[in-house]
Amino acid sequence: MMQNEKPGPWVREACPGVAAPMATGDGLLLRLRHPIGGLDPEQARTIARVARQYGSGALELTNRANLQLRGFTAETLPAAQEELARTGLTDADPAREAVRNVVASPVADRDPEAAADVRPLARALAEAITASPALRELPPKVGAVVDGGGRARLDDLPADVRLEAVATGAGVRYRVAVGGTARSAAVLGWVSAEGAVPAAVAVLERFRALREAAAEPPRRLAEAVDRFGTEPFQGMAGLEPVSGADPVARRPAAASGDFLGRDPQGAWVGAAFPFGALSADQLVGLAGLVEPGSGTTLRVTPWRAVLVTGAGSDALPVLEAMGVISDPADPRLRVSACIGAPGCDSAAAATRADAPTLVDAAADLLERGGRLHVSGCEKGCGEPAAATVVLTALEDGYALTVADDSAAEPLQTGLAPEAARRWLAALGRVVATEQRQGERVEKTMERLGKSTLAARVRREAGHGG
Repeated sequence: MMQNEKPGPWVREACPGVAAPMATGDGLLLRLRHPIGGLDPEQARTIARVARQYGSGALELTNRANLQLRGFTAETLPAAQEELARTGLTDADPAREAVRNVVASPVADRDPEAAADVRPLARALAEAITASPALRELPPKVGAVVDGGGRARLDDLPADVRLEAVATGAGVRYRVAVGGTARSAAVLGWVSAEGAVPAAVAVLERFRALREAAAEPPRRLAEAVDRFGTEPFQGMAGLEPVSGADPVARRPAAASGDFLGRDPQGAWVGAAFPFGALSADQLVGLAGLVEPGSGTTLRVTPWRAVLVTGAGSDALPVLEAMGVISDPADPRLRVSACIGAPGCDSAAAATRADAPTLVDAAADLLERGGRLHVSGCEKGCGEPAAATVVLTALEDGYALTVADDSAAEPLQTGLAPEAARRWLAALGRVVATEQRQGERVEKTMERLGKSTLAARVRREAGHGG
């Protein structure tokens, strides 16, 4: 959208969709909600054509497994919306679209280690939420995860409601939990497959009731549990209490990047895109890897990656020629960046241009398990909860903060890109020297303390900004 163009009534301030896009620095942004079960080749080609013909041709994979298209105008929007509607992936009603936030584990139907194919259940949950006038009043960020387990499970993806499949002697059961990841969410109990959708809907209905009764309504389930505990969500029909060891909490964490490259059992080929950015041409290339008539699809994931099911043995070299990440050890997997300038009017720096140059500087930090996020402003869009270090662009340069301390005093401010690289390298050297065996990077920095850490990094960096 041009700078002097008056926004239409369809423009959202946040949480955009296709029916209600968002005005950004490079035009209108359209967000396709997570396509449960993936994109078939024709859907992918249509999205690419719309992005190229009516937008800028730039797309993004988000950390909620959505697909964003950028660079539309008020004039091109109606045609883009019409063509995208033909894919069956959109909602004409912005209120329905805003709450259709259900993410399903991407390849549980093809993974022999998964407990269940959760696609039908996830679709049923999305339909139940969007069909309810009461639930359409929920805040638009409220969302659910339906996880089938297996190698590409969603343990680390936070959600307001979690349905997690576990194979038991009595068949598949679903753990119902609220307000967090697989390890941090509050567990409410267990339900059968038939009771999973009604249980999740009941949780959301009770959350809505809590919001109506509260003077200051909680915006997310995690906040509601912090304030009111789990008691308001107990006593639901079909919900069995927790007893004994929790198999979801006990299972080992899925290794980062394990889904990339060619799956050992040939179920998929995984490709991540640096910082989640891909082009219309790359999406067309992905569609070409799906064998015609195979019934297989492109699975969009919350890891800013696509898993190509049904791809032939020659798919990996083709993907690597596109510039994707297929190596689980690639340090770019541990770096994220918002769109930055000029794509965002709020951004004080071109974060996507700066981020690749910061990867090498942060090598010591990333190799030891740290994560870096580069933000164009203080809003912190696109920032994963697990970010160890955050560079935030301000008017006078980048501010460097660590761990969960982004709201507190930064280690250093006013850093030009070159100085930011020097400080990241210095921070990595300090961590490499001080980290104890088996210790997380965050714990190392916490143990040193902010004042000591800042002094050590300043000496290592040579001089201030």
